[in-house]
Amino acid sequence: MAATSLEQFSQSYRDTIDRLYSTSNAATWHVSRSSFASALWRSFDRRFGADTITLTRAEGVRFLDSIHAADLALAIGCRDGDADAWHHLVSTYRAPVDAFARAVLGNSTRASEIADSLWADLYGLRGNDGDRRSPLEHYGGRSSLMSWMRVVVTRLEADRWRATRRMEPLDEQHDGNSGLTVNGTDSPDPDRAKLMAALERSIRAALDELSTDDRLRLSYYYVQELTLAQTAVLIGEHESSASRNLARARTAIRECVTRTLRREYHFSDDQIDQCFEYATGDWPFDLGRMLALGK
Repeated sequence: MAATSLEQFSQSYRDTIDRLYSTSNAATWHVSRSSFASALWRSFDRRFGADTITLTRAEGVRFLDSIHAADLALAIGCRDGDADAWHHLVSTYRAPVDAFARAVLGNSTRASEIADSLWADLYGLRGNDGDRRSPLEHYGGRSSLMSWMRVVVTRLEADRWRATRRMEPLDEQHDGNSGLTVNGTDSPDPDRAKLMAALERSIRAALDELSTDDRLRLSYYYVQELTLAQTAVLIGEHESSASRNLARARTAIRECVTRTLRREYHFSDDQIDQCFEYATGDWPFDLGRMLALGK
């Protein structure tokens, strides 16, 4: 069912929005129906985009029913500064988030620092307009709130690690990113900038299609550089399953990227191969940040 604007979406899925608003207990956190509908629309539009033109009503309803509506309502309440919502968030999630940070970092002091940073970030900073800015604005309910916070913790640690690395002297001969540019000025290939820009957008789209667990696996293994065994423990699966799931996720990403480059950018097979060659030789993208938010 076509829904290319918030107004069309609200009209087309009015009964579903009403049902989810009621079952989410959004009113408990003083979240208005319009705010709740707007959050659902952002997730809906992010998931389907232009594909909403060919979307059936059943497919749209099925997606909306997959949203963690109660978590989304709580996030909206916290984002908007409701004291009861914030108290509920902290009392419910502080302990498990702290435990997760300790499991990931293996250092209680650093884990506490990262967890404290998370809560400070979630509470948000007031801008010049007086409104608070919180990462909760990016939460769309497509994964559970706890899963989303795990991703944010991972991103914070990745940011801290990169900041530490930037303070260390770099050896231009051995630094893997030395000499990299994204504007093509240092490359003999004049098409490099165009290819890399399309590749980055295609990778972002592919990552957005992954499940939360797949995003966590990739983050643990490639960003945090944990072993397969450590990754498996954090996900809660056998090491062999973690290996298979990582391979499956990589295959899914490559297939999605290839499809996007071919359909949306009309790249030839040679151009697509060149994109992957660039990515294999010199990786200029911030994978940690790509994985961190957007679910």
